[in-house]
Amino acid sequence: MPHSANEPTCLGQNGIQVHAGLTLPALVDAIANAQQIVLHAAIYSNFAHNEIGEQLFCKLQDNSVHKLTIISLAPPSAWHREFAAVLRPSMPLAEVEALYERSHNWCLQLKQRFPERVQLISTQALAFQPILLIGDRLFAGHYAHSTLTSAEGIWLEFNAVQLGFEANSLHLRLQAGTPATASAATPEKHHPWMAALGRYVEECRQAMHAFEHKDIPPAGALQ
Repeated sequence: MPHSANEPTCLGQNGIQVHAGLTLPALVDAIANAQQIVLHAAIYSNFAHNEIGEQLFCKLQDNSVHKLTIISLAPPSAWHREFAAVLRPSMPLAEVEALYERSHNWCLQLKQRFPERVQLISTQALAFQPILLIGDRLFAGHYAHSTLTSAEGIWLEFNAVQLGFEANSLHLRLQAGTPATASAATPEKHHPWMAALGRYVEECRQAMHAFEHKDIPPAGALQ
């Protein structure tokens, strides 16, 4: 159900925002200031035809985004039908497969157009939540057995620098697997956030490495 003009859809302070639904303006703003981006979501068909996809292409084209990592899901047969119903509860399986094909094609087009700066990884890791690591801002949603999609659910937004992380620290942890570091001015009380956000980064790292599916799946990954 759409929100009325008087209904707040974002609450928070001090580097943490809670959004009622995935908010495109926040993503657009984050992408505008990011040099490294990691997308860990099951499906990207919406990005193929919206302002997020257009902005990512423009940022890659003008070289202001140095690296874009896309983690694409290749669900194994044990849970692919159930997860298709989680992703798009109102769609039959055949239509979800078509969305996977559109998503797959969009990912491949970016990889082919910008082979040095786009890393495309296929994973069979069990999907728990969509995670978008955009510069020093991390967005995390939730998958659920619901009549609503994850885009309509609660989304958490963390600004790592405002929480006391060194700039680019989350991306360094993703690459090296070591804990993110606090800045010299970080109060001791903020250190628990290092571990808390580190779990999201570790989820991305595990999907990229421990559960990597060696072959990028063909279109129609859920067949």
